[in-house]
Amino acid sequence: MERVLILFPGNHLGNLLIALPHIQAMLRRHPGALLVANALYRDVLVAALGHRVAVLYYPAPALTPSRPLWPRLLTWLAFVRTLRAFRAERCIDLEGEQKSATLARLSGAPRREGPRRRRGRWFYTHQLPGPIAGQHRWQGYAALSDPPATPVAQGASLTHDPRAVPALQEHLARWGVHSGMPCVVIHPGASKLYKMWPAERFAALCVRLRDLGLIPVLIGAGGRDRVQIERIRAHLAQPVVSLCDQISLAELIVLMAHCRGFIGNDSGPMHLAAACGAPVVALFGPTDERLWHPLSAQARVLRHRACDAGCGRHACLAQDYPCLRGITPDQVLEPLAGLGVIRPPVASGY
Repeated sequence: MERVLILFPGNHLGNLLIALPHIQAMLRRHPGALLVANALYRDVLVAALGHRVAVLYYPAPALTPSRPLWPRLLTWLAFVRTLRAFRAERCIDLEGEQKSATLARLSGAPRREGPRRRRGRWFYTHQLPGPIAGQHRWQGYAALSDPPATPVAQGASLTHDPRAVPALQEHLARWGVHSGMPCVVIHPGASKLYKMWPAERFAALCVRLRDLGLIPVLIGAGGRDRVQIERIRAHLAQPVVSLCDQISLAELIVLMAHCRGFIGNDSGPMHLAAACGAPVVALFGPTDERLWHPLSAQARVLRHRACDAGCGRHACLAQDYPCLRGITPDQVLEPLAGLGVIRPPVASGY
């Protein structure tokens, strides 16, 4: 049996979720394969793959720049030793980023496959065609997979861990939220500012959801999400449930699987909600939804208007990204009604 190494150690949750169907297909074809993935997303991989798959976790939490250099170096060297000890005969770099390309080179595999890239010959013995312009990132990963997943453009599917249910219930109970209450999960943050719908719009949306008998639940992690959630709370007269930095990924998967619906910017949690089967309203700005839209029949992409010719993610000709910022709370409620999350709303004028 060929010893196959599959690399996907990156930091972007959304990318991993898009690639998961291909990872699953390759693990079925190569049952003795070793998957290298980011330790940050252990709960996601268990929810998708179970415990019967060989996974070597890239120790990203132990390699953050805030940690002392010497322990980081020792951790890195120990990881590389374990990687090489697998003695891979074939390495498939599915992610195709600098980190994974470097690991491909260090793996010692005599056959190393990855996308065409600058100085790619140094990293790979076989460079494969990259994604075609305008195609979803799923297709780009398919081109690197052996075999790719079928059917085409099918998203990942996650199974929540029942052991995470009590902890989530405890977090929600602190806010007076109990099992069976109709929650709508909202992720107001994003990795980039140009992806973030304004805080005052999210606040107005929370008010509208409450008026409809729903409980908005804010989620997030890290400084940028915390700041955005504090801005939202500043616009609200009543407290809003916030689980930012409070729950694990396993608990978030449970929340997504049992919520009434999800609303959020173009981000990893958007893809996570889709993988958990939640109805999703995805708020897009200058990023291309053809490449990044959530892979679910229960997902709707919302943009106020098309970007002007010459606009880009980092340079908006209109200065303030009206493609995203122009979306109103009532416009968000319309696809929620179409997905059966709420009854068709009466416009409020927001």
